[in-house]
Amino acid sequence: MLFDEVVDYSSQNYLSFGNRCGNVNCNHPSGNCSGNCANCLRQVHFGPNPNERVDYDCEKLIYKYVIDFTERYKRNMQFFLSHIDTNAYPRFNILSIGCGAAPDLMAFEESFPRHSLFYSGFDRNPKWCDIHNFIEQYTESQNIYAYFNRSDIFNVFLDASLDWHNYNVIVVQYLISHLYNTRQNHRIRELYDGFIQIISQGLLHSPFLIVINDIDSYIKGRNLFHIFLNMLEDSGFVGTAFAYSSYPNGDLGKIRWGESYRRLGQIDYNYRPTPYGMEGAALIIEITGRNI
Repeated sequence: MLFDEVVDYSSQNYLSFGNRCGNVNCNHPSGNCSGNCANCLRQVHFGPNPNERVDYDCEKLIYKYVIDFTERYKRNMQFFLSHIDTNAYPRFNILSIGCGAAPDLMAFEESFPRHSLFYSGFDRNPKWCDIHNFIEQYTESQNIYAYFNRSDIFNVFLDASLDWHNYNVIVVQYLISHLYNTRQNHRIRELYDGFIQIISQGLLHSPFLIVINDIDSYIKGRNLFHIFLNMLEDSGFVGTAFAYSSYPNGDLGKIRWGESYRRLGQIDYNYRPTPYGMEGAALIIEITGRNI
């Protein structure tokens, strides 16, 4: 399976660095190595802070990230996929934004081994290149077509010549919080606009699945999840949404939204407390039609 192959490959590469920093000349913003990859990961996840790392811009750090986080992100996706009716999807054409090591592709592979998978992963970080090449080589012998693009998704959205009609899944895992970390949170509405552009041209005769999974914190963007629901309803889309958070009185919670909230009567909203084994907050939306 892809998960085992990628984690094993990353572990071998990580160990090959020994005790050396991931860069020949350490590029830590402070001018000094933080001491180990765990420190740098902590800085990225809890930043941004002055003179601390804010991105996965180190080759060794990328491998460490894969080793430490891929399984939990894959497990989250497998839980989210349990919400959908497999028979309603003739195939899965997946657009993954901020894809990293593609834990969502791993989840689809394990959850739907008999389905044909088409996967486009976008991540602007060039340090993912080695992992992406490895995944593409793996999928050549599987019932999977995987393609990775390291362009900035905001630039991609501006390309009016692109044809988005082949997709029926959008996955965004831990990208919104990263936009906060890199001081791009003002572009989240722009991200949602791009999603609606893609959904509007989605695969015919199939529902459209959107999964947003991120840190369960309002200071890292969870408080903006619901804006996407409003934008979908304003565009006439019909469907169902499930939200997960550990804060029932928060911006995704039961107290704010009620057991089954309808803002305009088009997308059913259902809140559930985050179950054991799942990490972070999530919004799972299944679009089944559009009122024009």
